[in-house]
Amino acid sequence: MTLLPRRSMLALPGLLLARPGAAQTADWPSRAIRIIVPFPPGAGTDLLARAYAQRLTEVLGQAVVIENRAGASGMIGTEAAARAPADGYTILMANSSVLAINPAIRATLPYDPVGSFDPVALVGANDSALVVRTESPFRTVAALLAAARARPGGLSYSSAGTGTSTHMAAEFFKQTAGVDILHVPYRGSPQALTDMLGGQVDMNFNTVNAVVAAVRDGKARALATTGASRDPLLPDVPTFAEIGFTGYQASGWLGFVVPAGTPPAIVDRLAAAIAQVAALPGFAQRIASIGMKPTISTPAEFRAIIGPEIARWTRVARQAGVTVE
Repeated sequence: MTLLPRRSMLALPGLLLARPGAAQTADWPSRAIRIIVPFPPGAGTDLLARAYAQRLTEVLGQAVVIENRAGASGMIGTEAAARAPADGYTILMANSSVLAINPAIRATLPYDPVGSFDPVALVGANDSALVVRTESPFRTVAALLAAARARPGGLSYSSAGTGTSTHMAAEFFKQTAGVDILHVPYRGSPQALTDMLGGQVDMNFNTVNAVVAAVRDGKARALATTGASRDPLLPDVPTFAEIGFTGYQASGWLGFVVPAGTPPAIVDRLAAAIAQVAALPGFAQRIASIGMKPTISTPAEFRAIIGPEIARWTRVARQAGVTVE
């Protein structure tokens, strides 16, 4: 894995930007703030960012607006944020895909997931689920694994695409369980779920919010979820850890970061504002309603997880042979 070192990033055109002075820091925020979302409108990352933007506008007293810069597995918007002035007026709604999985599966990136950004706060997590259609003979993970071991490569699973968080969660599960299940990638989670329901594949790894309607309608059966605790949208479905996979956890995470070099005073004030929003009455319930587990962290706590997450997904990707050009 080759990443652009921080000094190389700073040498790229457009990155030689003036640091804000003390007066600018003291006055922050004195104008509108933008949150870059590197995914399309309506995606889970976008919905979470919009929920925070609305309340941050009230808390900070300045407009906080969303700018969707989708494309290239989140790299277009993430690169745009990395190149923005480090003045507190550009925030990136980042997730584990852009900061941990992309570095694990791509030889080069147009940003450094560690050196290009200063973490501010983790604000959410989203679990995935292993689901089968209701007509499937597999009612438990144990039954599914027994069939997979009896016919290596004979069962198949669908994901939203090669290198996506659901693909990586599935490969991690295969490695943990020691089974060979054929991966069938799709261009997006809806079609991956639809074809599983239609019988084209045996099972589907997908985000909980993508499958919950099919489960509630009786079209699909969820066998397990990937989080550290049960998902509130599927409270009757056990986690993989509960059924014996103690070393397996594969939740995605989401958080706010700012361009590297943003004054610490601004980072701290922004982190405090985000924590204030997270504590507002009813806000956690709103986050849960869009399929996210609400959480909050300090900048230091957020920074501490990024390196280990890159290392973990790099190990999974190398063992599975997952690379994306």
